[in-house]
Formats: sequence, structure tokens, C-alpha cells
Amino acid sequence: MRELAIEIGVRALLFGVFVFTEFLDPFQRVIQPEEIWLYKNPLVQSDNIPTRLMFAISFLTPLAVICVVKIIRRTDKTEIKEAFLVAFSGLGFTTFYLAGKLHCFTESGRGKSWRLCAAILPLYCAMMIALSRMCDYKHHWQDSFVGGVIGLIFAYICYRQHYPPLANTACHKPYVSLRVPTSLKKDERPTVDSAPSMPLEGITEGPV
Repeated sequence: MRELAIEIGVRALLFGVFVFTEFLDPFQRVIQPEEIWLYKNPLVQSDNIPTRLMFAISFLTPLAVICVVKIIRRTDKTEIKEAFLVAFSGLGFTTFYLAGKLHCFTESGRGKSWRLCAAILPLYCAMMIALSRMCDYKHHWQDSFVGGVIGLIFAYICYRQHYPPLANTACHKPYVSLRVPTSLKKDERPTVDSAPSMPLEGITEGPV
């Protein structure tokens, strides 16, 4: 319980840093005369995907997918705690999460197109959002490409913090549920009383 509280506190702190940096004054870059053409874009009054909706999709989609999977599979509480801790990692994490749950890269699930399509769907939505930002002249294609690469790298790092590799046969289970509690390990150790004894037929105790 203490570790869970610490993890929630760290994530709350990181979210606070994010909100703080959002309200900082932006960097004023000097635009050279030869690159003026890069910034002569029409002003779009109404975005295809508004900024608030974009953040809502990025934050709430992973949480919704994880909750639906938990309801369908009825997994244990330890996995639900892990899921809530990493829920706000974005659509990239959702893709890795579904790929692990559906075993897209293991022997049991490889070659089944519907599983791969279901896993790639969140990543496809992220690409559509990136394209909409370029269509609305909010970002250059370089911004969207580099941001997507950075997002995927950090999403995979977050995923591997809690789940095995996607090619592992147990990729659908978090590390917490794969751990064997120490108390169970101690109970499984054979004691002197419970150890199997050799048959003593025909053996009599003699004088020492």
C-alpha cells in the first residue's frame, strides 16, 4: 500500500510539472527572412480535433480500454492497480497493452489479423490526431513526426516497467501478478516434520 501511495504521488507531481510548464511564457524564436514562407499558413478558426478533445482522448482512452478488459477478463485486483498507475501513458501505451493482452506476437496469437488490427487501432487514432494538427496548420510535419517517435519510446518504456516483452507467453499479465509472494515460498519449503520419511519396516532400535 505504501508503494502504491508513492507511485501515485510521483505521478501527481509529474502532472503538476506538466501543468506548470503549460502556463509558462513560450520561447520567442527569431524567424529569419528566408524561412518566412514556412509560417505563411492560413488561420484556421475551427480545428478538426479541438485541443481539449485531443487531451481527453489521449488520457481517457487508455483508462477506458483497461477497464473494459478488466471487466471482460475479470482479472485480479493487483493487475487493476498496475493498470490505473500506467493508464495515462497515451494511445501508444494502449497499443502495447492490447498487443500483450491479445498475444499478437506469441505463438498462440500470431497470424490472426483481427488481433493485430485491434491492437493497432489506438495507434491509428494517434496518427489521425497528428495529421489533423498538420491540416489545421498547428504543427509542421517534423513536429508531429518527432513527437510521435518520442511518445512511442516513452510509451514502450512505461509498458515494460509493468509488463513482460510482447513475445513472452505471459505478456498478458503484469509483473506484480507474476511474482510469487515470499510467504508462499516459505510455506512451500519442506520441513523436517513434513518431509517424506523412508519406510522403517524391519529396522529396530538397538543400544546406543
